[in-house]
Amino acid sequence: MAFAVPPRVLLDDAADLMKRGEQAIAAGESQIDLSAVTQSDSGLLACLLAWHRAAEALGKTLVVANPPAGLRGIAELYGVVVLTLG
Repeated sequence: MAFAVPPRVLLDDAADLMKRGEQAIAAGESQIDLSAVTQSDSGLLACLLAWHRAAEALGKTLVVANPPAGLRGIAELYGVVVLTLG
């Protein structure tokens, strides 16, 4: 089962969500599901980068499923297209 990200992920929401995602990854999760996301900003990107680092530190590959259309553009803008956005 993937870690499901809520519909709204803005900078104000990022710290709590980041922590919950890191806990899920530490517990064995390796997939992040973004299918519910309808409103996001760079806070979502910050979470994804932190989760990617957390997974990498555990020797895991993080899979990001169902990214919203605008996320790829934000990732390119910030120069972090190294994220695997499936």
